[in-house]
Amino acid sequence: MDYEMLCRVRNERNAFGNLVGIKIVEIREGYARTELEVRQELLNPIGSLHGGVLFTMGDITGGSAAVSHGEQVTTVDADIRYLRPGLNIKKVVCEAEEIKRGKTLLVYRVNMRDENNTLLTTGTYTYMTLSKKKLI
Repeated sequence: MDYEMLCRVRNERNAFGNLVGIKIVEIREGYARTELEVRQELLNPIGSLHGGVLFTMGDITGGSAAVSHGEQVTTVDADIRYLRPGLNIKKVVCEAEEIKRGKTLLVYRVNMRDENNTLLTTGTYTYMTLSKKKLI
């Protein structure tokens, strides 16, 4: 699997991720990492990074790790724990690591940290393979 190409293709084809500003920076087997530069437009009324942005970032990161096996996937379940508010932060880094790869379901632990390595959220995202079709 050409992970650099997979990373580039997923960045090019992820219209919503691009709108938000989420960049996939690394994919390898069972793992992915994304980054986000925090902008004013992504904050909620109290000035914290919006929880929906964090949830989306987790889904994009987990999905990127899931496709590292070369098959198309779709999200079937996700949970997230918001541990600290994203107040006065400049950057978020998200990492997804594989917990289980089954025949149909793939499960990932996803953690998001700010630029000071403070853990903001943790979650579990589950994906289902859609086919044996190779992505690239």
